[in-house]
Amino acid sequence: MSAPDPTPHADHDATSAGAPAAAATATAAPTAQGRSVTPDATGLRAAQDGRSSAGHSRTPHDQHIQGARPPRPRVIELSLLLLTAIALGCVGMAGALNGLWWLPSVAATVLTVLVVTGAARWLRVPSPLVTVLGLAALLLALTVVHLPSHALLGFIPTGETFTAAGELWRSSGDFISRDAAPYGPNPGLAFVLCTLVGLVTVFMETVLVGLRMAGLACLGILALLVLPALTLPGSVTALGLAAAALAALALLAGSRFWGATRAQRIAPTPGGLPRALLVIAGVLAVVLFVPAVMPGFFNGAFPQGSSFTAERASGVGPLRAVGQDLRSVEHTRRFSYTTSDDQPQYMRLLTLSDFDQDEWFPDVENLDGDLSGLADAARNPVPRGTEVSAKVMFDDFSEHWLPAPYAPVAVSGLGDEGWAWNPRDLSIFSESTGMSGAEYTITFALSRATPEALRTAPSAASDPQLSDYLRLPANRPQSVADAARTFTEGADTDYDRALAIQNHLRDDFRYDVTAPLAQGYDAGGMGSLDEFMRTRTGYSGHFAPAMALMSREVGIPARVAVGYLPTAPVEDPDGGRSFPVSTGDSHAWPELYFEGVGWVRFEPTPGVPSTPDYAPDSAQDQGGEGSQTPEETAAPSDEPEQQPSEEPSDQPSDQPSEQPSEQPGDDPSQEPSPQDEAAPTTAAVPWWLVTGVLGLLALLALAAAPRVVRGRRRRARLAALQDASLTPQRRANAAWDEFRALAEDHGVTSPASDTPRVRARRLAAGLPGAQTAVDHLVADLESASYGAPDSRWTPRTTPEDLTLVRDEFRKRASRGGRLRADWWPASLWSGPRG
Repeated sequence: MSAPDPTPHADHDATSAGAPAAAATATAAPTAQGRSVTPDATGLRAAQDGRSSAGHSRTPHDQHIQGARPPRPRVIELSLLLLTAIALGCVGMAGALNGLWWLPSVAATVLTVLVVTGAARWLRVPSPLVTVLGLAALLLALTVVHLPSHALLGFIPTGETFTAAGELWRSSGDFISRDAAPYGPNPGLAFVLCTLVGLVTVFMETVLVGLRMAGLACLGILALLVLPALTLPGSVTALGLAAAALAALALLAGSRFWGATRAQRIAPTPGGLPRALLVIAGVLAVVLFVPAVMPGFFNGAFPQGSSFTAERASGVGPLRAVGQDLRSVEHTRRFSYTTSDDQPQYMRLLTLSDFDQDEWFPDVENLDGDLSGLADAARNPVPRGTEVSAKVMFDDFSEHWLPAPYAPVAVSGLGDEGWAWNPRDLSIFSESTGMSGAEYTITFALSRATPEALRTAPSAASDPQLSDYLRLPANRPQSVADAARTFTEGADTDYDRALAIQNHLRDDFRYDVTAPLAQGYDAGGMGSLDEFMRTRTGYSGHFAPAMALMSREVGIPARVAVGYLPTAPVEDPDGGRSFPVSTGDSHAWPELYFEGVGWVRFEPTPGVPSTPDYAPDSAQDQGGEGSQTPEETAAPSDEPEQQPSEEPSDQPSDQPSEQPSEQPGDDPSQEPSPQDEAAPTTAAVPWWLVTGVLGLLALLALAAAPRVVRGRRRRARLAALQDASLTPQRRANAAWDEFRALAEDHGVTSPASDTPRVRARRLAAGLPGAQTAVDHLVADLESASYGAPDSRWTPRTTPEDLTLVRDEFRKRASRGGRLRADWWPASLWSGPRG
């Protein structure tokens, strides 16, 4: 009969199940002499002691042998362990959220699930039913926290509750598509977070306590990190990674200590260290490696980057989209065009004028569906210069906005349905995006801007129709206002002020498309501009809005245009020239308004080597031979533009000015990028990750150094043992030194006063399998030292003897001793140096 279970945590089923096995074990067994013997009671008592321990198994392998099931896990301790692990996992998730507004609701949800499941486990409810109760508890928490007004008595879900939950879920999608991470307070997003974290909690509880698979439970920690890692690059900080690794280690250690491990049928449970290292490697791989190498993950799969269908994900503003295109490793050809004057053009998509939001988007209200209105001079009041036509052929184009030179006056080939234009900025918009393979023709008027016309233009600050282009957001960085006043000090006209702002940005700031993403201030809002002014490093998505905002600070109406730079021409088979445009040509620039001239483009980005002829940079003479822009009637200069000193040294030396290249390639996809805003050949990697990887490699090199040095010494001694050119003493001493080093590496020593024979006996004690090899070592040492052998003498000891000695030492050593012998050999510090 099995002894009664002495503790409340003991498994009653295991006790009853173990009784037959115990009885069978107690049955007398005949021996070879025909007598019956009573089996050793120690094993049975150990199994009973293991079942009645304080809730955790000390000898699961022995318990299986005796027929008992592993003990019940300690529910309260494991529930607290889960709560701690989930809290640590949420540290990494917090990087994609602005503030701690989400924490109370998520904490209430997790606590509700763990209290219900913990109580069910304590009452010994069947494990599948516990999982069902956990999901019910999640539903209860979501109802009470988020939907009490839509539930019966405030907590009983009804059909109305599920309808309201669907509306909350959809509202979170609208919120994410409208705003950019990190996300602020939103009821729908809070509901989604509670749902996801609650499901992770149910999963981890079921796997850890129900199935007793702690390693699989660590996947829940990974799930809490994947979402922010794919949403906002760099959101999972070093603190988040450390917290996740600590959570995984806690789960593995706590599962063994509190009885959430499964009994092993063949061998004892493997050590926790390898599994812990594997889990930590998984955390690092998911959070750092996967987002960096998977297509669309580098910039964040949702909503910061490209989605899996290669469409632009919702919530990505045009300025941020420019950076994503420039950083893309593979440049996709969007379209190509030809022009009647055979000159490349800035292909503008849209403009941005409302700087109040966190992410800036174009105006899609008050559009005119009649494209013929572009030709109406009353509706299109831009002063017109020479008119030029362009034919555009789409390759892979999925934007809502039509690429067109400024200022368009007529368009054909688009059809009569689905298109509209904005009378304020002359941009052309479509609700659909299926333009790939289509083509259209557009007529546009070149600008008549000249330095004289701009300098003599009266101020437009008092024009009420331009008030929207002068409005300053309340949250604008003070650094931008201060810089605007500093840059324009002493300038007398709007033109001189605009020129001063442009050239200060080009001269005093540095172009870099990867640094803003790596340092967390990618283009898109006022927060990024403040950091841009501090670091003085960015790309056109920073330079263009910075100049537009500074221009408004000094009273010049301004907006930001987004589109594509002019590109180098490609010779067509029929002898003509076309201009291919790819994602690597994305660009943003400011447009400033001058009375009598209209909207005029400036170029503050130092990555673009040339500026408009009417706005020369500081390296040019204002009346001289500045590089001609495509928006002017004169032909471009053939002289290459001098690269600015601020240009990064790793930029290609053949970056284009705004005139065509004289040596186009045959395949546009193989040509170098058409401007300094080119994508790097590798994905941007945060500085802390580079530092961490280098530090890790250095630590690994230091850790491996003792093993490498010890291996070299061993090989040198074995080579000396077999080198007939050495004296007998040198050869014998080499083998003896290796024997002593092996003994010391494995923690075996002897007094220094011992003779070689006594020392060998002490060191080889407990190594019966190597006794012959040790005898050879002693005989060789004594012969070489005292027998004065001649030059024909050969040691009896062989490398195989030393290998046998090493194997015997390793058999006798513990696992820790073997690790120390391999990676931290004691003989390096105190043993023989031969």
